[in-house]
Amino acid sequence: MAERVGASGSVTAVDRDTALLADLHGRPNVTVVRDDLTTMAFGRACFDLVHSRSVLMHVEDPDAVVARAVVALAPGGAVLFEEADGAPALRAAAGGGLPAPFVAVMVPLAARWTWARSLEGNLESLGLVDVHDDVREDVLRGATPGAAFWSRTIRTIRPLVTDRGRMEALGRRPVDDGAVDAMLGLLQDPAFEAPFAARHRVSARGAGASPPRPPGP
Repeated sequence: MAERVGASGSVTAVDRDTALLADLHGRPNVTVVRDDLTTMAFGRACFDLVHSRSVLMHVEDPDAVVARAVVALAPGGAVLFEEADGAPALRAAAGGGLPAPFVAVMVPLAARWTWARSLEGNLESLGLVDVHDDVREDVLRGATPGAAFWSRTIRTIRPLVTDRGRMEALGRRPVDDGAVDAMLGLLQDPAFEAPFAARHRVSARGAGASPPRPPGP
C-alpha cells in the first residue's frame, strides 16, 4: 500500500502488538499505531481505503468495528474485508471420510468462523454501495506454507484446547493430546488434504465522489 500511494499518500497500520511491524517504521509515508480495534478512535472521513484480513472474525463485536470503520471512510472511499468462513470443513465433516484428527482438532476451530457470511448484508445496511462478496474455498494440504502456519498455530493453542477445565468453562470439549500429535503429523504429510475454509473477500464503496487514484499502474 505504501508503494502504491507514493510520497503524497499515507498508510496507517494498526495492531495490538506491533513487534512484527518494526520494519515499517523506516517508511516516511507509514504510521504504525499500537491500539485495539475494538476501542480505538478511527476518526471521521479520513481514509480512502480500510482493509482487514483474518482480523475481525476474532474480535468480540466485529459489527461495531465495521460500523466505525465505515464512518472513517472519506466520500467514495472503499473497504475490503477478507475474513474466513468454516463452512467447507463442516460440510466435509458431515459427509464423513475425513481423518479423525482433522475432525477432532480443526473442525471445532472452523465451526466458530461464521461471521463473514453476514458481512455483505451488514455493509449494505450501513449505506455502502457496489457491495460484492467474492467467496473462494481453500483446501488445507500437508507440507505446504499453509500447513506450516497451522502447525505453529496448533502448537501455540495446544495448552488451551487440551485443558479440560479451561475448555469446559468455555462450553467446549477438550481436545485429546494424541489427536493434536496426529494432526501435526498430517500437516507434515504431502498426501493429506481436506476442505477447510472459505475466504469472503467483501468489497464496497462509500457514497459520494471517489478519491483520486494514486500514481502507478
